[in-house]
Amino acid sequence: MAGKSKRRKRGRKQTSIGQRVAVALSVIVLVMCVASISFSVFFHRTDADGKQRPLRVELLNGSGVAGIAETARAALAKMGVDVVAVGNAERFDYGESILVARERGTDVRLLGEMIRCRHVVDQLDKEASADASLILGADYKDLALGWPE
Repeated sequence: MAGKSKRRKRGRKQTSIGQRVAVALSVIVLVMCVASISFSVFFHRTDADGKQRPLRVELLNGSGVAGIAETARAALAKMGVDVVAVGNAERFDYGESILVARERGTDVRLLGEMIRCRHVVDQLDKEASADASLILGADYKDLALGWPE
């Protein structure tokens, strides 16, 4: 037992740390690409005539913080959402952001989950130009919309 020799595993190449990092980064990039494509596919509506179109969202600033609607618009566009209107809410004292569904469907709720909006409510309106309204409240930075630090 005193003279045990170390055996090399046959048929297995040793990989360098650089190779492992490169593979890990490649996998991360691939996952991000697939996720990006998937997100934009999810947020589509099918009209009565059977044609698919992007989810239409009205974006309203209910916090009074200037410029946040444009940042949110860009983030929603990357998700495949069509922001049809941007403006101010009726008031600026919304403490929390609200996603208001104007039509029935799970895609508005899915959008709410994706952007981590804690309040998704139904306020159905067949005459509305948008499928949903997103009112940005004082907690707007909690939403997953890529806010600058």
